[in-house]
Amino acid sequence: MLETKHLSVSILKNLKELSQQHEIYFQWIPSHIGLFGNDTADLLAKEGVTEDLISRRTLTFSEIFSKTKSLIQELWKTPPTHPWYNRQASGGALSIKADRVVQTTISRLVSGHTRGLSFHLGQKIYKNCTKCNLVLVTPDHLLLCAGLDREDIYSSPLLVYDFLRTLGLMDLV
Repeated sequence: MLETKHLSVSILKNLKELSQQHEIYFQWIPSHIGLFGNDTADLLAKEGVTEDLISRRTLTFSEIFSKTKSLIQELWKTPPTHPWYNRQASGGALSIKADRVVQTTISRLVSGHTRGLSFHLGQKIYKNCTKCNLVLVTPDHLLLCAGLDREDIYSSPLLVYDFLRTLGLMDLV
């Protein structure tokens, strides 16, 4: 109550100072008192606050096109989060300091395009492994025969090359 009194006194002092330099007029506008339909307007305003902000009208073709284009552009600007997007590309083996034969061998293993692979009517056809004669020579099988795994290609590519050469599997890579 005391704060209200101080506020009122402060307002009156400000009005007195302003009235010395300017003319001040007060006008009362009855905005919500005794107006027809005021209760309905209040009810609709409360309902409007709880509704979604999305318009319920039908969109034109150009509006749909514009919104779709905007969404696609936002998605395009966002870099992919897929794990395969961040992996090393097949050309990554070319960054090693070795001769062309080693680089080609490692690149073939990484990309899967080995000499043991051929295509017939759109199907991949692999030769049989010369070491075990049982399994088709996929890049993963070549690494398995050498006692290695795919991570070794990236961590120590020269070791992979030496193992394949020592085991006589170079004609399949």
